Amino acid sequence: MKQEADLILYNGAFYKSDQRREYAQAAAVKGDEFICVGTLDECKTFKGGNTEMVDLGGKLVLPGLIDGHTHPETIAKSRWRVQMPEFDDMRQLLSFVKKYCEQHPVSEVPYFFGECYPTTMFGEEGPKKEWLDEYVTDRPVRLQDFTDHACWYNSKALELMGIDKDTVETERAPFFRRNEENEPTGWVLEPLPGASCEDAMYDAIGWHPPTVCTEETISPFLDFLNDWGVICLLDGITEGEESMKLFYDMDKAGRLKMYYEGTCMLKDFAHLDESIAEIHKWQENYTSQHVRIHTMKYFLDGTNEMGNSASLEPHYNDPSGTDYGEINMNEDELTKVLQRLNGEGIDLHIHVVCDRGFRVACNAYEKAKSRVESDGGRWQIYMELAHCELVHPDDMARPAKLGIIINWSCHWAGGYFGQAAIDYLGQKRWDNMYDFTKMIETGAIVTYSSDVIGMCEEARGNPYFGMEISATRVDLEDPLDPEKYPGSVRKPETAKLSVEEMIKGYTRYGAIPLRLEDKIGTIEEGKKANLVVLDKDIFNIPITQIHTIKPTVVMFEGEFIR
Repeated sequence: MKQEADLILYNGAFYKSDQRREYAQAAAVKGDEFICVGTLDECKTFKGGNTEMVDLGGKLVLPGLIDGHTHPETIAKSRWRVQMPEFDDMRQLLSFVKKYCEQHPVSEVPYFFGECYPTTMFGEEGPKKEWLDEYVTDRPVRLQDFTDHACWYNSKALELMGIDKDTVETERAPFFRRNEENEPTGWVLEPLPGASCEDAMYDAIGWHPPTVCTEETISPFLDFLNDWGVICLLDGITEGEESMKLFYDMDKAGRLKMYYEGTCMLKDFAHLDESIAEIHKWQENYTSQHVRIHTMKYFLDGTNEMGNSASLEPHYNDPSGTDYGEINMNEDELTKVLQRLNGEGIDLHIHVVCDRGFRVACNAYEKAKSRVESDGGRWQIYMELAHCELVHPDDMARPAKLGIIINWSCHWAGGYFGQAAIDYLGQKRWDNMYDFTKMIETGAIVTYSSDVIGMCEEARGNPYFGMEISATRVDLEDPLDPEKYPGSVRKPETAKLSVEEMIKGYTRYGAIPLRLEDKIGTIEEGKKANLVVLDKDIFNIPITQIHTIKPTVVMFEGEFIR
């Protein structure tokens, strides 16, 4: 007996996002799956007495979108912070901080944490605590920069944290910059959330910020993603077991309307066994219908803006010609990590931004895969490289050749927060960043994401906002100086990505590193019934209007959620 559909969606342009780039006219849904995708007549053969017919008014239909790298917990935990207006002038910024503190006494706001200031506001020496002290001294103050890879403390904060010229620091982040007398300047690189030094400050002031995500704090961002048609995400860093449990509990209660793919942080080579054990523990305890974890996350280098990325050339601003930035794991160690993870069946998602880091990652992957296969083993894991901001031309074809997956945050393409990297890379190299076209031409799998990390940039998680920026190379909020960059277009103009390529990466390709390609990513029979109906045809409107697109319908597993 033929199945009876619960729904038949018709009069739509269903972009299936399959290999043949086909369209369909209609789709029949039963339960949480597509049981027919094709013509209306084909779908009507599944029509029964209780089938609901839904007219989509001729609109474009895409598979549900996949955000391949973002940070829901970090955004949830930042909701208590002060979202500052955008300032280009330091005095205006500090005047805002002073006025806010005057309006909110210490009893109400014992710790001022403000987001965000532009990375380009200061040179390579960074901001100084004394400048901040001129405006606020009655409480600790921390100002975060746009990249989230640096912050600026006043003297009160450093005092309460116990950081002075005699403080012995470990080799791990955060890194307190110091002057010639070894006094901390107030500028800190890679300020990790929950650092122990801040715990000492919280104890001293008798106040602690929220450190655990709750459904109440995380739901606004998840709802935001759902509103734009995102039905799956990879967490850039799952922030502890409590976060895995939160998503698991939400899913078991039927309140998580998306797939959640977690990642477990690898601190360094010495902690590999510990991280593997953590993943297996989370797999055993927190795997549900839509929540899984099979990926380890590692930071191979830092950022180009801070000069702590791993470069093939000495930093442009280093007169000695000896500063090539920093790499957190050598090639031999990374090779061993990959071999071990392959034996455990655990994928690896690596933060890498500069060309030496990219080359080391490719070399390690090639060696690890070769060693496993030469020993008669089977290579079974994925390595996905996130960001890949600067790649040497000689390495552009390697992802396709080796089977390495690339992830790119589309809304960065216009120059968002990145101009500080010019000091370290030089103008010529900066003008060749963010170019993935050569990788795509050689057949690499490129996926796309938002990588938003705080409340100050939450709205940039809109995938259509990001797609327009990568299609135009013009930032919609912070365009480059048009006198230096005609039309505010970031070079190279040839690096503009096609809409079709990005849709593929947000759908069919996005499902691959998450190992969900049998369930999501395309609109086909047997796949889960996920889709988004757009009010404009993204393939046939001017690319400068992509950011105006709004979904009219979002379906998650056969349920209308928007």
